[in-house]
Amino acid sequence: MLFSDPIFLLFFALYLSVHLLTPPQYRLHLLIFGSTAFYAWWKPEYAWLPYLLSTIGWGGVLWIEQAKASSVRKWRLFVVLAALFTPLAVFKYLHFLVCDVAGAFTAARTQLFGDELRFALPLGISFITFTLTAYVVNVYRGQFPIERRLIAILGYVLFFPHLIAGPILRPHELLPQLSKASKALDASFTLGSSLFVLGLAKKLIFADAIAPYVDLAYARGAHGAYDYLLAIYGFSMQIYCDFSGYTDMAVGLAYLLRIRLPRNFSSPYTSNSIIEFWRRWHITLSHWLRDYLYIALGGNRQGASRQFANLMITMLIGGLWHGANWTFVIWGGLHGVGITLNHLFNRAWPNTKLPACLRILITFHLVTIAWIYFRAPTLTSAHEVIAGPFTSSSTGFWAFVSEHAYPLVLLLAFLTAHRFDDHARVRLAVRRAQKPVVWAILLTVSALAIAVSHGSSAKFIYFDF
Repeated sequence: MLFSDPIFLLFFALYLSVHLLTPPQYRLHLLIFGSTAFYAWWKPEYAWLPYLLSTIGWGGVLWIEQAKASSVRKWRLFVVLAALFTPLAVFKYLHFLVCDVAGAFTAARTQLFGDELRFALPLGISFITFTLTAYVVNVYRGQFPIERRLIAILGYVLFFPHLIAGPILRPHELLPQLSKASKALDASFTLGSSLFVLGLAKKLIFADAIAPYVDLAYARGAHGAYDYLLAIYGFSMQIYCDFSGYTDMAVGLAYLLRIRLPRNFSSPYTSNSIIEFWRRWHITLSHWLRDYLYIALGGNRQGASRQFANLMITMLIGGLWHGANWTFVIWGGLHGVGITLNHLFNRAWPNTKLPACLRILITFHLVTIAWIYFRAPTLTSAHEVIAGPFTSSSTGFWAFVSEHAYPLVLLLAFLTAHRFDDHARVRLAVRRAQKPVVWAILLTVSALAIAVSHGSSAKFIYFDF
């Protein structure tokens, strides 16, 4: 059930109606029931998994609390985190670790196991695991009080707007809000609808429209140099509009339920450096990796060499988090190298300042090249796409422009408008404009998005992570 599917709109309309009619003290129960139905729509046989992980996180924190000695508390924390990550390791990484990693050093590889260790990935398992890890660690560190009600932890994890692909929430960002009584429809309804329609437009008009041109270049076969260039730049637009579009819709849906979720993007392609890019891209994941992995490894407290090693480990694991494939490891490694070189450059030449437009251009192209490994199904495919613009012949430039006017216009429109893509601007516009005008615009954009997509939508890219 995708946010951009008509069936979801029917589901949410029914859920919101029941939500508004339900007494506040029972809305958490309704949320858990509705979120379970939403999750089970994809694969009912995995509906137990969020409950199991939530129970491990909830019970694990209570178990840690009972220990008095710090050494025992630390040991119990390790056990709880290991239990939380075990389903993720089995479902997502077991085949990769046995057949690709261990298989590189033994002849066993796939002859012994084949596809027996390859499982269908439970929807949102990475996001659920990281969300519960944040709760367990924050309570262990004394940064959040223990939640003794299992039902509250279930609401924190199962809250369906963020359940599948984030944002990755800290306990203080949602748990206190779930205990508050929601009000009836008010200004948040218009703002929530505006953010939802913004995300819908990004997904249907931009991401889904460019996807066939990207898919074509990554498919086997002869392609022209300009086809490869369109796919390379097009995927930068696709991945952003697809993922930030999902996040816009998630934040908008939460607003309709009087819940405020943190932002996850801040015009990342306007970044002046790779370091800044990761402060603007998938912000909740960046903060998670920083707070629960990089700092836990020692951060920058033990000298420059150790800092750069910690950065590389963090980014390699961050790449692997996205998928059990060497392409994701290389993607994470490229960003790790980029961040490390960025730090080295800043230390060696602290007063050197390139023009802002040049820094943005360089950063954007470094990110775009790295995206090739993110998108490619294999390393061979990635290398073919990288070489494609230089080794492939092509029709004339103007002939290509004429044949691909629509995706090129989309790409140009995206690059022009990207710097203005900010929820704060949407809030300001909704507050200043008259509601009839706002709703006329929302209905027009929604109709356009549905018309362009012919009433159907592709799966969100981050549903696979």
